[in-house]
Amino acid sequence: MAEWKKFGPYKGSEKNGGRKIYVYKKKVNGKWVTTSKDKARADYESKNGKLSKKTHVDHKDNNKNNDSPSNLRAISAKKNIGKENKRRVGKKENEK
Repeated sequence: MAEWKKFGPYKGSEKNGGRKIYVYKKKVNGKWVTTSKDKARADYESKNGKLSKKTHVDHKDNNKNNDSPSNLRAISAKKNIGKENKRRVGKKENEK
């Protein structure tokens, strides 16, 4: 089986908030297969091993551009979504 070739990082789309991504490609049965992965997750997994889909990589300081290893941690999707919801509510409160 062919190994994945990694390209990037590239700036992500508006859909993912513009966070950086890596693009992976490999040739299977004569056709190119392409996929992508969030840069923070890819960097975390390269140092700590593969994570389940129910686990998110969280930025401790909430700065999505700070992908330093000391700023990344693995937490459950439920906790990460709750953290983001609290951050958004606080942001709305401050805008009033």
